[in-house]
Amino acid sequence: MPVERTLLRAEEDLRAGRTALARQRIRGLVASMPERLDLRERLAQVYRAEGDLAQAGRWSYLSEYRYPAEEAAFGRLCGGDPLRMMRALSWCAAEDDAATETARGRLRSLRAEAEMRAGGPVDWADPRYPAPPRGWLDRLATPILIFVGGVWLVAIIPGAAEGIRAVIDWIADRIS
Repeated sequence: MPVERTLLRAEEDLRAGRTALARQRIRGLVASMPERLDLRERLAQVYRAEGDLAQAGRWSYLSEYRYPAEEAAFGRLCGGDPLRMMRALSWCAAEDDAATETARGRLRSLRAEAEMRAGGPVDWADPRYPAPPRGWLDRLATPILIFVGGVWLVAIIPGAAEGIRAVIDWIADRIS
């Protein structure tokens, strides 16, 4: 269904008091076209009408004007974590793909905060904390713990060696 027709149906739903259905229609549009700022703002208006400040703040985050109470509620929803805010925004393009300079600036600023918090680069396509670099000790920790645990079992529990051997034989039979 074309975007304009879906928006018209959402407006009809809102006039008829079916806000949940209108919200669902517009959320579908935003999910399909996350770079469309007008759709994000329309979704924010629906949440605003429902009294959901956090979600209104989420979807109006890139708008020319943001309501401070909504912005604060969105920040609380994400625990003040810029990476969680990035994920919540569901923006998956480059900052330069945003239609307005305001949106581009807010996207850049949020990503810069996230990179400071993460200690490394983050990407809109998959905003998450980068894994810390692993040293040789980190790589050996799990095998060492398994070995020590196995030795402990064999030393403490009578018959543990036979049980471990049976498990290893069973795995070997399944693999071959």
